[in-house]
Amino acid sequence: MAAARGVFGFGTKCGRHRIRACLAVAQHSRVPKLLECLTKEFGYGECYNWLVNQTDRFYVSPNKLKIWIECPRKYWHYYLHEPTKYQEPPRPYYTLGEAVHNTLNSFFSLVPQIRTRERLFDQLELHWNAAKNQQGGFKDSQEEKGYKERAINMLENFYKKENTTVVPFKLSPSSTKYFPLNETVMLGGIIDRIDLEPDGTLHIIDYKTGKEDRDDPYQLPMYAILAKEWLKKNVSKLSYLHLESGNWSSQESDEKKEQETKRFVIETVDKIPRQLVKDYFVCSLGPACPHCDYLRELGIEPILD
Repeated sequence: MAAARGVFGFGTKCGRHRIRACLAVAQHSRVPKLLECLTKEFGYGECYNWLVNQTDRFYVSPNKLKIWIECPRKYWHYYLHEPTKYQEPPRPYYTLGEAVHNTLNSFFSLVPQIRTRERLFDQLELHWNAAKNQQGGFKDSQEEKGYKERAINMLENFYKKENTTVVPFKLSPSSTKYFPLNETVMLGGIIDRIDLEPDGTLHIIDYKTGKEDRDDPYQLPMYAILAKEWLKKNVSKLSYLHLESGNWSSQESDEKKEQETKRFVIETVDKIPRQLVKDYFVCSLGPACPHCDYLRELGIEPILD
């Protein structure tokens, strides 16, 4: 916020001429965080609605879409309600996932000649400590040890079974990429890895660190659209690599599937209310819905009525 005030000269009152100037920059750079920054500065009332109407842009990612489909009230808690916005309890599997993803990203950033087992586990040690300090979530050192052993086993299995000399076409970017699906919907995401197939098409790979081989039905098809816009190449293959089991789950991608996914995303986004009032975000399970229980772990009672 301090940086935003310094750059744009925010005052304490809501000056629409200032917002318009900032808005132009936000739309040009496609940075949704700036819009979030503006709404926090000026409040979530008329000013927010005015901003939404002026931008006429909605930023969506696979996770955001998943939360809306899972539970509209959870969506409201996580994305709109200021006291609970973006809050979630620290979890051991977040630390595990972040450390393993970052380890593989760093490992494949190295030239193939020096991608040794020793370097792989040096990277794990580095990223484990960073993720642990940021995410944490362990009850005690024994639980941390158990999760770290899982990470070690995943990477040991990966190093033995997978081609560690492949040169990815693109690795996970440092920030979210956003591209327009239409005049109002901006699609974004961070793709773990993209390989180039022999025919010059793209193969999108997403690492999964869960105990079960579960495929997200929306994530990779949405990434196919994103990668095509970003890299200006056709996408032919989509894969989840389940690191716990070592299993690959792959499917083909083509123009027809991309258009179906695009239509699904746009139609789903159109159903998401642009208002901030909780009454627009009704969960079909009512007060019995378990999807907002995570807030209780933070000492916050979810608003379910």
